[in-house]
Amino acid sequence: MKLKTGFWVLVADGGHGIVFENKGTAAAPELKALRAYDQHTPRTHELGRDKPPRTIQSADGRRSAQEASDLHQVEEDRFIDRILADLEADAARSAFNAIAVVAPPVALGRIRKRASSGLSKRVIAWIDKDFTKHPVPAIAEAVAAALEA
Repeated sequence: MKLKTGFWVLVADGGHGIVFENKGTAAAPELKALRAYDQHTPRTHELGRDKPPRTIQSADGRRSAQEASDLHQVEEDRFIDRILADLEADAARSAFNAIAVVAPPVALGRIRKRASSGLSKRVIAWIDKDFTKHPVPAIAEAVAAALEA
């Protein structure tokens, strides 16, 4: 498949995201940014506790530690959920027919898991790369090459 005119591309990770639309042709894609997302993740002590919680057994008073949740991962998941909510609204109003999703493996897994069936049906490619800090022409080239492979 080729990156045709009008196809959308989502490039995201846990802290940055950009939604592009191909305004060029399949032979010469030209991505134009539609929306950009950016998140500043605070330091751990600003997010919450840094010590794991403890439990006390009621029967004999023994104590044990619980596994602490990864607060940075929780913030990244919320960020990805925000992007998905916007894309699902766009899909519901038929703003795009097809979209390629480009994200590092952890973020890509989260997107796949949380995407609605309406959005998932429109995904033409799941590309597990981190292109958030690459220039736009390099992103267009890489997505076009991945779609043709």
